[in-house]
Amino acid sequence: MQIKEYKLVFFMLILSVLGPLWSQNLSLERALQLALENNPSWQAKLAETELARENVTSAMSSFLPSLKLDGTWLYMEPAQSVQTSMGPIDLNKDMRQFGLTLTQPIFLGGKAWQAYQMAKLGEQLGLVDLESERLSLLSEVNKLYLNILQTQDLQKISELDRQSASLNFEIAQIKYDQGLLSNADLLRFKSQLASKEVMLLQAGTALQLSRLQLKNALVLDYLPVAEELPEIDNDPVLAVLEGYGADDVSALSQRALQQGRESNSALKALDGSLELSRRGMQIAKGSFLPSVVLVGTSNFNENGIDRYKFHNSSQIMLTASLPLLPMVGNVAEHKKAQLKYRKALLDVKAATDAVFLGTEAAVLNLVGAAKQFRANSIALEYTRQSYLQMQERFRMELISSKDLLDAELMLSAARISHSTAVFDYHKARIALMQLLAFETSQQLDSMIITGE
Repeated sequence: MQIKEYKLVFFMLILSVLGPLWSQNLSLERALQLALENNPSWQAKLAETELARENVTSAMSSFLPSLKLDGTWLYMEPAQSVQTSMGPIDLNKDMRQFGLTLTQPIFLGGKAWQAYQMAKLGEQLGLVDLESERLSLLSEVNKLYLNILQTQDLQKISELDRQSASLNFEIAQIKYDQGLLSNADLLRFKSQLASKEVMLLQAGTALQLSRLQLKNALVLDYLPVAEELPEIDNDPVLAVLEGYGADDVSALSQRALQQGRESNSALKALDGSLELSRRGMQIAKGSFLPSVVLVGTSNFNENGIDRYKFHNSSQIMLTASLPLLPMVGNVAEHKKAQLKYRKALLDVKAATDAVFLGTEAAVLNLVGAAKQFRANSIALEYTRQSYLQMQERFRMELISSKDLLDAELMLSAARISHSTAVFDYHKARIALMQLLAFETSQQLDSMIITGE
């Protein structure tokens, strides 16, 4: 166990020393741009969209006529002979035949049309899926970027905690030298300082690991250093959300649900999948209908006497076929298609309810995060003022060392809670933006402030 701990410490030291040597500033806008340029999953989705477009072209070809050229070379041994008025004549041992066949489908039970419509729908769903993948990718990059900023903030908090512990230890050392503090109390302050130094080292490691995660996601050749986001204390949207009551939350939820119905990628995909199931049922019905095909042929045959002198014969044929037996398989396929469509209806209803519930939950989470931030800001300021008072009282021998250490612990917890509230608010915004298919934060701000 000790060897593993040494390895961990060594790894953290390597990251903290070598990290700055190959780091580079990266803005959030640039990170989002790089995600669309470099992410392999996104590039694969683009390829799938091209494939769906080609499927439409392939399905369209079923309506077009097909032209086929056939050729036959025939060799006979012995040569055939035919009886004529001039007597028997031996035919050539080898003969050539050529033929052109033109086939035009007239009616195929509606299956070709439904297949074409399904291919077009598949292309549309591919575009919806592509947009969903893009929004998901941007949301993931936003979260990874925020993780860097959050671990960066936690590192600053750890440094502040270490400085406070160091100052308290210096005060305790002076009081110990003056005989005003016991050795046990001095060791308690020293232990607290050592603990804060370890936490600072761990915070640095967490920061480097979060940078590595974003580096891998964007396929970078350097460690990204995130740029600080603007402070949210004076954010007008935050101020609006803080004053929300139950009626305001309900109104915002209704606006979000309306926006979600129009733009949510998951709902669009559900509608498309339901339409695919319906058309699949129509294709199954086509198995009971007749098919009509127009066929034209033109054959060129040698007469067996004159080489390379061909005689042409042509014919046009309209064929119709109606399936009669066996019908068991067709009936079974039709029932299966009906059941799949019924299942798709139920799946769409359940999934739609889940999306709407998720949207309402995201709105509540955003409002709650805004209110929690303000509460934690007030709590942090109160705890900071209380700690400064406790530190001064400790200098004046008015409180014990335990009281000061408890106050220091409360201040550290308040700082962490405040930092968590800040990034919870940012993450709640990102989650709601993804559900509403918003690309920019200005769209969300406009919906909250102006109701548009």
